[in-house]
Amino acid sequence: MDRVKKDYHKIYRVFLILFLLSFSANLFMLTLYFKERKGVPSPPPKESKEIQEAKAPQEVKAPQEVKPPKEVKGPPAMVPLPFVHIKNKDYFLLCDKQNKTLHLYRSEEGGFSLIKSYSCIVGSNNVDKREAGDLATPEGIYFLTSSMAGKSLPEKYGFGAFSLNYPNFLDQKEGKKGSGIWLHGYSDRVERPPFSEGCVVVKDEVLKELIGFIKIGDTPLAIVDTLQYKPVEDQRRLFQILSHFLKDWKTAWESRDTAKYLSFYSRDFVSSDGKNYQKFKEYKYRVNQSKKFIQLQMEQKSFLLSQKDEGHIAIVRMNQDYRSDNFKSYSRKILYLKEKQGKWEIIGEVNL
Repeated sequence: MDRVKKDYHKIYRVFLILFLLSFSANLFMLTLYFKERKGVPSPPPKESKEIQEAKAPQEVKAPQEVKPPKEVKGPPAMVPLPFVHIKNKDYFLLCDKQNKTLHLYRSEEGGFSLIKSYSCIVGSNNVDKREAGDLATPEGIYFLTSSMAGKSLPEKYGFGAFSLNYPNFLDQKEGKKGSGIWLHGYSDRVERPPFSEGCVVVKDEVLKELIGFIKIGDTPLAIVDTLQYKPVEDQRRLFQILSHFLKDWKTAWESRDTAKYLSFYSRDFVSSDGKNYQKFKEYKYRVNQSKKFIQLQMEQKSFLLSQKDEGHIAIVRMNQDYRSDNFKSYSRKILYLKEKQGKWEIIGEVNL
């Protein structure tokens, strides 16, 4: 009996020792496991379907083509070809289609300063616009003629829009079609394709910034394929030539010397009300005969060049106050001038 008890105690001690060894080994392995797992974040718990549906939608990123604008500086002693003169301290815009960049400039006493550049979207058809629906952005000198709040427009126009005077006189002369070319915004909340249907498009935040610099009817937007430059000396000389042209034109008009006055006009001239040169000539002779005096006050707003016409067509934006003994009028006018054999002539006139 005593022997059985002794054997039982021995077996008990053996099992106890084996248990403790097994427990210690398991504890050791468990410690190693947690050391290896330390610093590795556990995956987040899966959300229920209801929670996933309640999450705010992801922010829509701008299309890949709309990249941060590159700073574009002209060569030393050079100015952008479209600019001849802008009223001092006024702002103006230039869209470079190839670089998809919209530049904001300001006129200074000594020239033009590039204030800021923005990424923009233009038409997918990388040519000058000719037809309605051709998905091309027109090239030329345009003016922002009206503004529209975004709340009155479809959502794709973002914060709002500024309409351009496309087709302008030169576009119509070339037989170009289409309408509704705008500078407008788009919201980050709306998916935007890499190209527009022909408009110049910027982010809403950019449009909101530009609003403070835009004057309806005065602010020009020059749209070019690729920006070209000209020497400052050429720009200043041309400004003097065009200024003298307008001064002499004004003097001839006020003198009521109709023949001299008409010498400033091209035989291809078309007036703002559609008169060709011959009808305009007859009208001016008839009207001037009845005048005792004519007085003109002119405010020159901007002189610009059409880059695609290699600088041989000038666009003059001016305000005109006309007074005579039996008539007076105030007009916001655009004159289109063409250089022919070294001489400038008026080929068109438009009232804004």
